Order: sequence, then structure tokens, then C-alpha cells
Amino acid sequence: MKRTESSDQMKSYAIITDIHGNASALAAVLEDIKQRKADHIFCLGDMVGIGPDSNEVMSMLLDTQNISY
Repeated sequence: MKRTESSDQMKSYAIITDIHGNASALAAVLEDIKQRKADHIFCLGDMVGIGPDSNEVMSMLLDTQNISY
């Protein structure tokens, strides 16, 4: 997670990538990001394929607030 300074408050960003259809790993990462109170998440790709839960992964990401793809 990276922190940048803007005006008087710090912003924090989380970067996720290479999920490959692994819903349980994504759930753990999203929970960690929530605990760290990131202001925004950037998802760099490789969200589906290989793992068994591609549909669930997409649903989880689409339901997540403050995320860019």
C-alpha cells in the first residue's frame, strides 16, 4: 500500500493483480485492504482464469467500492 500526501490529508492506495480466479485469496486481500483503510484500490489485471472461481472473483471486484480496473 502506498501513501501520498495531498493537501492536509494522506491518501492511501492498494494495488492488486494476478488474482487468476482465486476467490479465497482475493477475499483475504480485500479484507486486509479494508483493515488498512485504503482510500482506493487499483486492480492491474489477470483477474480470471487458471483458478476455479472466476465468476465469483468478478462479482467480488464489481461489488467493491473505490476500485479502478
